Amino acid sequence: MLSELRFDGEPVLVTGGGSGIGQACCRALGELGASVIAVGRTESKLRETEALLRANGASCAVLAADVAAEAHVEALCAEVERRWGRLKGLVNNAGDNFVAPIDALSTEQWRRIVAVDLDSVFFMCRAFIPLLLKAPKPAIVNVASTFGVIGHPKMPVYCAAKGGVVSLSRQLAVDYGAQNLRVNALCPGPTLSPRVRHYFDSGLVPRGPTEDMVMLKRLAECDEIANVAAFLLSDAASFVHGATIVVDGGQTIH
Repeated sequence: MLSELRFDGEPVLVTGGGSGIGQACCRALGELGASVIAVGRTESKLRETEALLRANGASCAVLAADVAAEAHVEALCAEVERRWGRLKGLVNNAGDNFVAPIDALSTEQWRRIVAVDLDSVFFMCRAFIPLLLKAPKPAIVNVASTFGVIGHPKMPVYCAAKGGVVSLSRQLAVDYGAQNLRVNALCPGPTLSPRVRHYFDSGLVPRGPTEDMVMLKRLAECDEIANVAAFLLSDAASFVHGATIVVDGGQTIH
């Protein structure tokens, strides 16, 4: 039933909540009645998210943290437990990218992207699963990418890290399904986030060929990805578990 899309004040945490897909997830979840916890490194961006949600009558709290840093995640979890006691849903959305072929990629660049895109998911799931298990019908959505299931030119570290997110999500689904914790990976196709807009505007990535990869011949808006994330966290998706949900306008059909 559509009523199962509602969160009725239950706390849901979104990483990378200050912009792009993360901010859109916060907005969608707020509209569905969640008590949104927006997490990110830059408090000023998180405050923008908070203002957007509160202008629409939604609940939003802001917690600044670098989820690629283990100590930050542990402190974040302690604060969430102190203030909310449990967690209904978790969206691991924080991410970054570096465009370069592997022979031009430094070890430091590799490790930085892996830390943000993959280590953060490990840290967050390890820390927050005990709080999720205290909530009724909890769920995790790990935001990966279509580039975690297909290759893409000059993105070796991003593809590797996002492929790890997909595999980790499946493994967690095996371990925690019997405890009624659902875990799914969400793989957006090309999406008009601020980072992607920068790639186009700077000429680093050409827009035309990117759109041509998509059967709908356009890029996704962030809200189109967020709507699917909100559904996957909701009780309306109660039998969706261990799945890799591709939201790509047909990019990966061929």
